[in-house]
Amino acid sequence: MRARQFAICDSDSRYLKMLQAYLQKRNLADFEILIFDAVSKAMEASLEKPFELLLIGEDIYDTDVINIKASKTYILQEDGLKGITEYSMIAKYQSMESMIAQVLEEFASDDCCNSVERRGRNPTALISFYSPDRHRGQSAAALSAAQVLADQGCQVLYMSLIPFTGFETLMKTSYESDVTDFLYFVLNHADKLLYKLDSLKRSVHGVDYLPPALDYADLLEIGREDWQRVMDLLLYSSDYTHVVIDLSETCQGFYDMLENSDHVYILTDRSNMYAHAMLSHFKRLLQAKEYDKILGHMTEFELPQGWEEQCGEVELLAASPVGARMKGVLRL
Repeated sequence: MRARQFAICDSDSRYLKMLQAYLQKRNLADFEILIFDAVSKAMEASLEKPFELLLIGEDIYDTDVINIKASKTYILQEDGLKGITEYSMIAKYQSMESMIAQVLEEFASDDCCNSVERRGRNPTALISFYSPDRHRGQSAAALSAAQVLADQGCQVLYMSLIPFTGFETLMKTSYESDVTDFLYFVLNHADKLLYKLDSLKRSVHGVDYLPPALDYADLLEIGREDWQRVMDLLLYSSDYTHVVIDLSETCQGFYDMLENSDHVYILTDRSNMYAHAMLSHFKRLLQAKEYDKILGHMTEFELPQGWEEQCGEVELLAASPVGARMKGVLRL
């Protein structure tokens, strides 16, 4: 399938190059990024192949813009003095992350914007992390493993299904939408999965991630079959080499997720009698339910002593003692 074209037209060459670099780094699915410093150049290029998305600066706007062929056009608003009413407006001077998220969110939700189902360019491995005793180190281990994989050149998506992640505090950010918005959207618009993913995803240390749920009860509302459908679509359609799941029982497809994982990493603490007892209980349950496949690709591991004091910035987990331990656990 030929890449769709995401065009940006503006007279500010520095802004154009910065936005182009950001979009290329963000690696939007199936979009080729084009930049133009004149309306006439954008119009000529669109005659050969219409743009899927067009962002055009308010300062460069003129009446010839109507002749540029594009499925969706946005005006990059600066002062609003031109009084343009024919197209959607979006603030030019805001964070590029917020601006592109808004554009892609509207694009994904617009019924007039065509979409196609596609197969990912890479075989995608599903890796699950779980701790029967709900050890607080589970998320640190899962995210460290994701960063270690990214450092090895892998394309990684991290998804947390933990009830209370604390990510807004840890990442020093805020989220307007989260993983539940992604799940519900995909269940109704499977063919636009990648566009919704691109609109929501954030990145830390080369790892893409979906903002975790604010209310874990929203995750509990998603049925087992729906979990299976979303995961199948994600693994089939995306270009990730690895999807890392930070798993908990909030997922009604909990056992299915474990069974469908290429590998399951179980965090425990053998020095703690309660943690050891909970792990034994979990393994006995898997045996009783005859989940031999889960038991067969399950690896137990522990974190180094005092890891909490040595793990500062979330962005640097791969270089922390937890990251060093995960390199050994992943055998990289």
